[in-house]
Formats: sequence, C-alpha cells, structure tokens
Amino acid sequence: MVQAMLDAVPVQGVWLVPIRDQAGAILDFEVCAASPEARDVQDRTGKELVGLRAIEAYPGVAGSPLWDAYLRVMETGEPEGVDPYVHREDGHGVPHLSTYGVRLARLHGGLLVSWDRHDREERLSARLLHTERLGHLGWGHWSLITGEAEWSDQLYVIHGRDPAEGPFALEYYREIAHPDDVPIVEHALTTLTGSGGPHEFDIRIRVGDEYRHIRVTAEVSRDAGGRPVEIHGVVQDVTDWRRTAVELAEVTQRLEEESQLTARLQSIILPTQDSVPGLQIGVRYFPAETAPLGGDWYQAIHIDHGEALLAVGDVAGHGLAAASAMAKLRHAITGLAFADHDPAQILVALNRLLRRMRPDVLATSVVARYRTKDRTLRWTHAGHPPMLLVRGKKVHRLLHPGVLLGVFEDVSYSCAEMRLEPDDLLLMFTDGLIERPGRDLFEGLDILSAAIAETVPKVPPQDRVAAVMETLAPSNTGDDTCILVARILPNSLEVS
Repeated sequence: MVQAMLDAVPVQGVWLVPIRDQAGAILDFEVCAASPEARDVQDRTGKELVGLRAIEAYPGVAGSPLWDAYLRVMETGEPEGVDPYVHREDGHGVPHLSTYGVRLARLHGGLLVSWDRHDREERLSARLLHTERLGHLGWGHWSLITGEAEWSDQLYVIHGRDPAEGPFALEYYREIAHPDDVPIVEHALTTLTGSGGPHEFDIRIRVGDEYRHIRVTAEVSRDAGGRPVEIHGVVQDVTDWRRTAVELAEVTQRLEEESQLTARLQSIILPTQDSVPGLQIGVRYFPAETAPLGGDWYQAIHIDHGEALLAVGDVAGHGLAAASAMAKLRHAITGLAFADHDPAQILVALNRLLRRMRPDVLATSVVARYRTKDRTLRWTHAGHPPMLLVRGKKVHRLLHPGVLLGVFEDVSYSCAEMRLEPDDLLLMFTDGLIERPGRDLFEGLDILSAAIAETVPKVPPQDRVAAVMETLAPSNTGDDTCILVARILPNSLEVS
C-alpha cells in the first residue's frame, strides 16, 4: 500500500522501517518502499533504494540531526522537518557536502521521509548564470495579457539597466533601438504576434553613451484558442564579436594588400627570363608560405662575345630588408658581368658591397660564366650549396667552396673551370630545395640527385629542363627557394 502511494505522489520519498535490537532500541532503518523520483546522494534511484539500510548505506547519518529527528518522530508521532540538513559523504578520502530539506512523518510503524536537494538546484542555477555570463546571454518573458515581464540577471547587464527598475515592456525597444534598426523591431513584433516564430534578428540598442549590438531569438506561446499570450526571448550581446569580426576583416584586407604588394615587388625584383644563346634555361621561384617576400634570387643573362652569366643567391632572412639586399646584389652582379669580371671578382665585389651598405646581412651565392663557342664553364661559390651537373644518367656535384658574403672585410675567391658536353644539365638552387629540420644537407642532396637521375632518362633531351623543373619541389616550405636549370644545346643555332 505504501509503495502504491509513493508511486502516485511526485516527490522524492522513501518509507523506512526500524530495525531494533532485543531490547527494542532502534539500531537502523531499512528502505522498504521508494518513489520513482527518489534519488540519493550516490545517484541511486527508485527501486534501487529498496533494501538499503540508512546507517549502513549513509554512515554520515549516524549521530546527525537527521538521525535524532528519526528517533523523535518514531517516539512522538509528530511530523518534523530538518531544513537544512547538511550531509557529509566521504569518497576516496575526500569529503563532499550535500544540502537537503527533509520532512519526516510516522506511517504504519515506520517513517515516511521526503526530501529536496538544495545544493543541486543551487549548482544548476550557478551553472546557468555562469553560462549566461560567458555567452553574454540573457532570457526574458513578456506576458501579452497582463503586461508583466520577467528577466534573468544577465539581461539587466546586457541592457545596462538597474534590476531595481524591473524589466521594461517590449515596446520600449522602439525607443532605445538605433534609428536605422527601428523597422527591424517593428517587423519582429509583427512577425512574432502573427506567425509566432521562432524569429531571429539583430539590432543596435543604446546602452549608456554607446550603441551595443544584440542578437534576439524569440517565439510566442499561444492559448488553446490560438491567441498569443506570452513572448519568450533569448538575447545575446554580440558587440565584441562584431568588433572582432570587423578588425579581422580589416586585418585580412591588409594582409591581402600586403600579399599583392609582395607579389608585385617580387615580379619587379626577379627578372623575366630572356633567351640565352647556347642554353635552354628554366627558372622557378617558390615563395615561403609564412613570408612571401624573401632574399632568394636568380640571374641568367646573355653577355657580349657569346657568353652567359648564371647565378643563384640567398640573402639571410625574409621581408623587405632581405628583398632590398637581394635586389642590390642581383643588380650589382649584372653590372659586374657586363664589365667583364669573372665569377671570383664578382663575389669579391659583392662582399665589399654588403660590408659597406648592409653590414647586418649575410648571403650565399654561386656564380658562373658560360662561353658558348667552346662550352667552357667557370664558376665559384660563396657558402652556397654546390651546383649539380647531370650528364647522361649520372648526377655530379660541382664543389668549389668559398666563404659566405658579408662575414669578413677582405676575402678572395677562386674559380673552377670545366668543359661541358651537349645535353648536359646544370642545376643551381638555394637551400630551401634540400633543407629540412633534422636532416643533413648532404642527405638532402642525395635525395635530390636520386630524383633527378630517375627523371632525366625517361624524357628526350629537349624536354629534360621542363621535366626536372616539374620534379623539384622545396623541402622546406618555411623558406623561399630559387631553382635554375640550364641545358647545353648541341649547337649554337639551337635556341632556348
């Protein structure tokens, strides 16, 4: 009978039957019936509670004000309330306190106990308030019958309104809305009372001396006859988000403009490839992903008397400073080449140029002069990766090291010389092609050489420059990379 009663009553409750010793003293209570809504401190519910003993299942009850109330009600038969009752539960050695309001009444030789857990409600309320603050959210209800309204605490904060003043009527939004947004308010009110929503809209409202952006989601409750009776709304202050979006758009536009400027500067600084007699030339520039404007450069130009200058260089760093130093070096090389300087003299002059004009900059370079009539190549390096010579199926490293540009005031360089053969390929590049964090540069050279050796035999000589260019891709996308590939044409009548 008691269980049937508890099944029908929407409360958290149990029926406890006393367990007595031989002398009749109460030692404990056993749960003999429980309502479906009953939930204990360990989240056991309903029938799971039946059979539990109070002190055995909840040791903290022993000697507590609740236990004393159990005994008094059993003795006097007078109902009592214990509110608040603070229950201590030890879990893994850590105490946890829970607060309840408990009602006790004697029933059929036992106790009918019902309770509400206050701290659960308080925690839920605190979490809701915390969520509203974090999301800049507030809620409100407006009765269309009585005109009464109810607001959450955060809604007062959003509107800059003193809670003592209470909520304002929906019509007041017409007064505080930005003049341009009043039609939005009118449309929203008409839509809500017409279709009932839900309806979402953004407006600006005056809060103090400024306008704040709010986003409103609202809908209408109706009675059985379909008449609108109440508007429920959630309001979010999106001012900071709007401001951030505008700033992000401005930054994005500025970066796009800088990117376009970078591309234009790069196209100005790096030359358009011209035809060089006796050579088939291919060049490619890969900007760094993080800094499109860098210090890598190439040069391939036809000099008088059937000679050509081939050069690749790398100025340390990125951005306008590196690009500026790079432009100075590339233009200086061009002038020195037409002044009939050999590669060693060119590098000496470039070193002096850096030491005088940009003492804070270091650079590397490989410079070569090619004489068409006898296919002679003279070259030298300044701290730069070696050129690669592809002859037949083999790839050779052309090593002739020299000190970096810009390190010492006075340096000297020497040239190496060799005779090239028709259809030989020369490959000049900057270190971004082979460099990778945690990998030795010589390992990168081995991998590059293997890729070229696999590619070249598969295509006819006239297609090898394009094939090699397609094969090569930078290992380090955080650094810019220049690649220059030159094929020695079989005779001087063949053009690039």
